[in-house]
Amino acid sequence: MVDILNYINLSQTASSINTHLTVADEFCENYKNINTKEQESFLRHYIINNSPFLFKKYPLLFEQITQYLADKLEINASEVKLIGSAKTGFSISYPPNYGNPFTQNSDLDFSIVSEDIFIQLEEEFNSWAEQYRTNVINAKTEYVKNIWDANLIEVPKYQLKNGLIDTYKIPNWNEFPIAKTINNSLSLIVLHLKNKYSIEVKGASARVYRSWKTFERQIKINTTKILTEVK
Repeated sequence: MVDILNYINLSQTASSINTHLTVADEFCENYKNINTKEQESFLRHYIINNSPFLFKKYPLLFEQITQYLADKLEINASEVKLIGSAKTGFSISYPPNYGNPFTQNSDLDFSIVSEDIFIQLEEEFNSWAEQYRTNVINAKTEYVKNIWDANLIEVPKYQLKNGLIDTYKIPNWNEFPIAKTINNSLSLIVLHLKNKYSIEVKGASARVYRSWKTFERQIKINTTKILTEVK
């Protein structure tokens, strides 16, 4: 039974949260002190829906960037999210890196939530994988071969199976137009942020999710695992 009182009767910790940005120690402590239902809202607030730390001086620039990616892919801008340290201002990764501040050596981590885009990327990956297995295409260096061999196993097992895929796992070739469109668009974002606004980042990546349920579940799984190891 879905009872409104189970949602609006906030814990003491949840009631005390009244900011859009937080700091690493506070983020970890508050997450551990609220109940399971509140944790999902907590993650939507700080990681998914809030204004990004990196664009706090230019909030509409961020909106324009997400609109650009959405228009390139012909999806709604609400389906494009920025997560990671650019969103929170600090790294949410396993110790000892947890809490490291966002710097120009950090990446922009985009999430795209679209079943259509996911299905197209899945088809592109499977097309690449079949061509690679049958030697229609070959890696030009041993370094690339090692990466491709790993992707051949890990992407179906750990990503596609769970309804997600990193676009950089697919070669940036004309034969794979959706992956190429996303990856080239990310490169242009990095370039023009530096040239026009002096906002420097190491790079940008995108992970595409089949559904919102998949996206939010993965965010919670990752965050819970990480914070369990943060003392």
